[in-house]
This record gives sequence, structure tokens and C-alpha cells, in this order.
Amino acid sequence: MSLGWTLAALLLSAGVRALPQTTKVIEWKPCPELNEEIFKEIGQEGVPFDCATLPVPLDYADPDSEKLELSLFRINATKQPALGTVLYNPGGPGGTGAQNLPYDGPQHIANMGGQFNMVAFDPRGTGNTIPFNCTPEDGSSLKRRESDSLVSTNVTERFFHGGWDNAVTRAELCYTTNNKTGQFLGTTSAARDMLAIVNALGEDGLLRYYGWSYGTALGEYFAAMFPERVDRMLLDGVLDPNIWKLGHRGNYLVDADAALEGFAEECAKNKNDCAIVNATGATNASEIFEWVNTLLEPLAKNATSSEEAWQVYYAIKQYTLSRLYWPYRFPALAEAIVLLSQGNTSTILGSTLGQTKGYNHGPDSADGIRCSDATFQISSPEDYLPQLEYQAGISESFSDVGYEALWTCAAWKMPNKGRYVGNFTAKTKTPILFVNGEYDVTTPIEGAYNASRAFEGSVVLPHSGYGHGLLASPSKCVAKYITAYFVNGTLPEPDTHCKPDLGPWEAAKAMEETASQSG
Repeated sequence: MSLGWTLAALLLSAGVRALPQTTKVIEWKPCPELNEEIFKEIGQEGVPFDCATLPVPLDYADPDSEKLELSLFRINATKQPALGTVLYNPGGPGGTGAQNLPYDGPQHIANMGGQFNMVAFDPRGTGNTIPFNCTPEDGSSLKRRESDSLVSTNVTERFFHGGWDNAVTRAELCYTTNNKTGQFLGTTSAARDMLAIVNALGEDGLLRYYGWSYGTALGEYFAAMFPERVDRMLLDGVLDPNIWKLGHRGNYLVDADAALEGFAEECAKNKNDCAIVNATGATNASEIFEWVNTLLEPLAKNATSSEEAWQVYYAIKQYTLSRLYWPYRFPALAEAIVLLSQGNTSTILGSTLGQTKGYNHGPDSADGIRCSDATFQISSPEDYLPQLEYQAGISESFSDVGYEALWTCAAWKMPNKGRYVGNFTAKTKTPILFVNGEYDVTTPIEGAYNASRAFEGSVVLPHSGYGHGLLASPSKCVAKYITAYFVNGTLPEPDTHCKPDLGPWEAAKAMEETASQSG
């Protein structure tokens, strides 16, 4: 073991700022077989990508740690000269680079002006990078899906009658099957992996980064740990790091009801094309809610009668919540609700209770990552009661199903080794640009403002689009500012505001037209 490596490991483990190391070690190669595998699995041709691997320590605190091979993927700039490489994390947590970069990357590169290569990696716990799977005996995992509001059940009752017991059982199962490597998953380790990638790119030793959703937490961890290494950082659909580190997600659904109201209003506005209006004759959002709730009330009343009944109710509500992430899916959501009223549950239940398979061999990586970060732990279920009561009031429509998957983190047994817990306050080399929708269903805009206040000189660029993140509500206005930021380092004025290019029903029609032309 070299003295240089030993010193570097000690510096990292002590939290001391690492000096730039720009020796180029990444060797990019074409990987047509993996390209074909991914495109076949997704069912859509993506942009071809190159592949590489990078050895990093499994345990950054141990100078003699065994190595872990990170899987890296790259697509190239569309304009020359290329100005550098931007790292990308597609969120989740649990999103893989291979499954997302070929589809998300081209739009991100275009938004940045076309002059940057983009590199993504499979974070620890995903893909083939120590994949986190709590049910390895069959290689799959049945997931719990993840006046103007929907009927709901009682959160506290669910917690004390099955919810907490399920969480404890799951935490124990995950520990039993992953205790040798589980402590090496988490956002702190991923941030150190990103630093290793930056050091190996052969550029200037500075990070250029685009993080979406969970990727914003990863960016915030990196910025707090290595502020002098941040050259450009765009965080889109922003998590508040001080809430993320707790594990229970706090008030993350605070704007979900507004997003749902937006769906109903857009449905009424597009009355000739909205299935609910066509089926019921509803003329406004309130009448749409009234009709939908007549469908849900029997399911809600029956939900506590058995675990099977709860799963059906949970799946229907989670399906609704998930469709609010993408405005172009609003028309399909309306159609699925009409089918439900006709006794056809295949569209909803078929999409939410399936098994995970394919390239990503870490189907439980979301728990493995977020729970390894979680500092909020309890010794008895009664200790969770204040948090339950608080979160029950966050969203009238979705609090009863939006938090259950997070209860496991309060019983977790594998904290990320060397976990960074703050503070999340720093002056980065270049200020951060935060982008957030005002109706984001899962990352409320107040999280962006909270994070921005902690990173000196940063700016929040809000837009009035629905959905989760900029990909959900594309905006030429936002793209203009992103290009200026990445190319010139120019931030928008603090009071700047943007609008999306298309409404939900317009976006759905545009996607249909694009698909028909390409097909």
C-alpha cells in the first residue's frame, strides 16, 4: 500500500478537503451488448453510450479496503468544442446510470447548450454495484408502492396495526441478507465516489453536476463535503438535506394536494379530451373530486379489514400519486380512474404490484440508500407518534399512503459507515443553481429555498409546471438560464420566474405525435 494512498484515505476519513488529483485512469469503450440489453428492456431506442469501470475503495475509512468497481456510462456533447464533462444522477434513490442516461441525457445536454459530455454511474446498491436485494432467494422484490382532496384512511391506525410490524420485519430481512456490505451504501459514500470519478476524468479536477430528485441530495452532500471542488451544480426537484438525512422525509408531500387539484382543473379545462368529464359530465374540479371519492370511499372503509384489502387501496392511491409526477400522464390517469369505476383494476394494479427485474439487480436499493442515511431511529413504536401526527396533516389526499414505505428507516440496522450528517452550509467555488416547480408532487419548492439559504450565493429558479422535475414540464425559459449557467457561470436574477412550454393534455398529444412519427 503506497504512502500516497494511505494519506489520501486518512484525509478522506477525517473529513479533510481532498486536493485535486486529475490523473486520467478512465478508459472508455463501446459497449454495444449492454446498449442492446438496455434498449430492449426499456422498449425504446436510446442514445448510444460508451462504458467504463473505475475501482474505488469499498470502505473509504480503511486504507486497506478491497476495491469496488463502479460502472460508468457516457454520452457525448452534440456541439464542439466540448467544454467538459457533467456528472448526472437520475434520482430515486436507486436509479441506475445505464437505464436513465440514454433517455434523459440528450435533453439535459441540450438544456446545457450542447457543449458538455454527460457521465452517469450506477450508485452503490444499484445495477451490478453491490446490488441491494432483501429477497435474493428469487431475485425479485414485491414493492410497497411507492372538499378538493381524496378520501383517506387513518395513518396512526395503520402504523400501529401492521405498518410498524412490517417495517421492522423488512429492516431485519434487509440486515440478514445485506449485513456484509449494507453499511457501505449511502449518500456519503456516493459523494466520495463522485469525487473519485472527477479525479479520474483527466480534466480540471472540478465537479460539473446535474442532479435530479434524490440526485439533489447527493449534490448537496458533495457540495457540503467538498465545496471547493464545485464548478457547476444544477439541482432540479430539490430535497432539503436537513430533512433528507432524518429518513422520514418530513413534509415532502406538502404540495401534493395542489398538484392533484391541478390535475382536476386541467381535466375540466380539457373537457373534450378528459375521460372523467366524458364519462360523468362533470363541469369543474369539485365535481370531479366528488365523483372520484364515491369510488374510493368503499375501498377506504374496507382497507383496514385485511392486509390484502389494504394493498389494493394502497396501490390505487399510489398509482394516482405516481401519475402526478408526469403531467403528460394526466390523460392516462383519468382513463384509468374511469376503468376503475367500471370494475377494471388491471391498469392500476398491474402497474403497481409487479416484480422488479432486468438490468438493475438492486431492487431494494431505495431502502438501502435512504435508510443508510437516516439518523431518525426509534426504540419503540410509540416514539414515532409525534411524527405520525405531524405527517398525517401534510396532505389530505396522500399522507395515508405516502409515508409508509419510509417507516423501515426508523428500524434500520446498517448506517452508512463514515456517514456525513452536516452541517449543510457552505460557500461553493461556483454558486449552485436550484430549479423547482411550484406544484412538484414530491419535492416541494420550499425545500429548494431552504437549501439555497444554506449555500452562499446560490439562486432558486422557480417554474409553474406540474410534475416532478424539469423533464416533466419542459421549459425553454428554464433551459435558457441553464445554458447561461453552464457555459458562462451566469445565474438568473433572484426574482426570475418561468412557465412550462405545454400544458398536460398538450404535452400528451405532442408525445403521441412524436411516437407516431418515429414509429
